[in-house]
Amino acid sequence: MSNAFVDTTVLTDALLKSGPKADAARSALTRYETTLLPVYAIKEFKAGPLRYFRWLHNKCVLSKSFAAVLTALHAIARGPQRYLTATAIEGMQLFAAQLIAVTPANLGSKYGPDANLDYVMSDRLRLSIRAQIDLAWEERREITSEIVDELECYIEAAPYVNKRGFIELTPTKCEPVGECVLAQKLKANPDALKKLHAAVPNSGRAEDQKRAQVLKDLYRIPKQPLTHEKCKALGDAVFAFFCPVGSVILTTNARDHKPLAEALGKSVDTPSESPACTK
Repeated sequence: MSNAFVDTTVLTDALLKSGPKADAARSALTRYETTLLPVYAIKEFKAGPLRYFRWLHNKCVLSKSFAAVLTALHAIARGPQRYLTATAIEGMQLFAAQLIAVTPANLGSKYGPDANLDYVMSDRLRLSIRAQIDLAWEERREITSEIVDELECYIEAAPYVNKRGFIELTPTKCEPVGECVLAQKLKANPDALKKLHAAVPNSGRAEDQKRAQVLKDLYRIPKQPLTHEKCKALGDAVFAFFCPVGSVILTTNARDHKPLAEALGKSVDTPSESPACTK
């Protein structure tokens, strides 16, 4: 197939990851004549992976200690925020790779000969993460050949640094006037919603249960508004629904996308299937 409908995972790998994951994502994008990125993916990207990078940056600003940042990262690693932990560590991996070009003389000229190394490492990490966030946001609409399914109710505002030095990502939610633009299109095809609902795995996972309930509500109670939380819960179902016929969904999460896509006669591809990445 010549067209790919790109999901949030591939966007994230291409913009925020380094090494094999980034190479695989970017290589996969070149396999297609046309790559389509829905704004829903940009919205998820900002509210999820970019927010995790922001957490790491702001933790550096707050603690001014590399050791304290590692302690905070270790603390959340033991809780339910495993995605935050994994993404933050990947941000630190890119920072570590950049240290190859740094010499004691470079650091001394910037921070002085008596600078505390714990603070210096924290500050260098802060600068690295900020640069990664800024570059990722700048390239988000350039990584694919087309941007599709614009969201009139979503303000795509750039991240910024506030007076305290913290990165802000607001707004991350849609602000619809009346009915959500996605809701209108979803509710106009109840047959597709029913097929998607039937295809949601009965896994017992909270995310699958929420997705199934929202899909069911959309065709059974169409007058009920689609709230921000419900829109967020739809997740992978949005890509299956809006992927154009004749295109494939390009994702690193084939396990969750495949049953939903197949329910609507669509297919899934993954960056790992690229010949350049399987040698």
